Amino acid sequence: MKPYYKLLLPALILPLFSVAQSNYKPGYVVTLKGDTLRGFINIKEWAVNPRKVSFKTSTNDTPPRDLGVSDITSFAATNSEAYQRYIGLLNVDPTKISSLSNGRNTDTKTDSVFLKIIQKGANITLFEYADDLKNHYFVSGSGDAQPTELVYRVYKNDGKTINEDAYKQQLFLLSEKYNGSNNTKTIIEKADYNADDLIEIARFINKTNAKQDATLTDGSKSTQFFASAGVNFGNITSGIDAFKEFDSKSASSIFPRIAVGINVLANPSTGKLIFRAQLAYTSNKFKGNQTGGSTYSLTQNNISLIPQILYNFYNTNDFKFYAAAGAAFNISAYGGNKYTYSGAGKTTVTDGYLLQSNWISYPINIGAVIGKKFDITAGYIPNAIFTKDNTNYMQVSAVQIALNYYFN
Repeated sequence: MKPYYKLLLPALILPLFSVAQSNYKPGYVVTLKGDTLRGFINIKEWAVNPRKVSFKTSTNDTPPRDLGVSDITSFAATNSEAYQRYIGLLNVDPTKISSLSNGRNTDTKTDSVFLKIIQKGANITLFEYADDLKNHYFVSGSGDAQPTELVYRVYKNDGKTINEDAYKQQLFLLSEKYNGSNNTKTIIEKADYNADDLIEIARFINKTNAKQDATLTDGSKSTQFFASAGVNFGNITSGIDAFKEFDSKSASSIFPRIAVGINVLANPSTGKLIFRAQLAYTSNKFKGNQTGGSTYSLTQNNISLIPQILYNFYNTNDFKFYAAAGAAFNISAYGGNKYTYSGAGKTTVTDGYLLQSNWISYPINIGAVIGKKFDITAGYIPNAIFTKDNTNYMQVSAVQIALNYYFN
């Protein structure tokens, strides 16, 4: 396994020295005077709403201009994300269970921020604002001067948790004004204070659907399903002294590896940060002879659930280069695990070692996505112990090469 490791190590280290690529997309900004400036906007993986955005009038502009809430009233990347300036009150009461206040908290602050447009139609526009405290949601009706925050409060009172769903009444009023459907009222009553539920309500009020929303964007999906086929180069070694008598070829094996999986994109507009989960099957094998005529064999068949965090260091529509790391939760079935002693005219078979049916390994990967459909990936799994005895242990490492195919 060491030769494989030496070949893969430089590629695994390379992303650590990469500079995160900018993600400039065609778009526009609207100045305080109402002028629309067209150019290119750097759309990032924003965990909280941005206070400023980098803007170029052409791709060759150096350096870009940083425009904030004091410079522009809105900005948008074409067929992607759009933001609108808001100057007004923000509710600052916490909604996380771990930080709830005792008694009703109605504290607010005045701030200037960019709200992200998450659903827009003829009747209302729904906005999201994420800060370090919580996710806020705003709504504006057709002709409204500015958005209004949808109010949701959670607090403690005499040891009880109180949920104040004022946002439902706000949405009822908008529904009656623009739609009046009984179905919409039922949906509002069941809605939680989150983006998915609120977007569904906004679509009912606007009489639109998800497909119509997709026509306003580039159609980027937040999930990608894939199937994978490849090869597993496994290597079983041990801390047991007797294993030192086996030659190195005994430890190595080559088996097919198959998998199915899903990618969940943190931000479909950028596609840089991805949560990947896959279910994989492969095998490892050990078979060797010791001095004196003894043999030992072991076959390990693995089903693995593998969650990983993936980041595209180079990210264009037609080519991406990424690194990924995570954990593999393995369920193994074993064959063999027998010592066979031959000598003095007789053969003796004894049981092998106490093997774990459940164990964990930590795969790391690099890969390249070509043309949105094909993902060529190489991975390394450092030594992982799969015996119950961690002193006289057995462990496995592997190099894996695979081709993933995206269905959507």
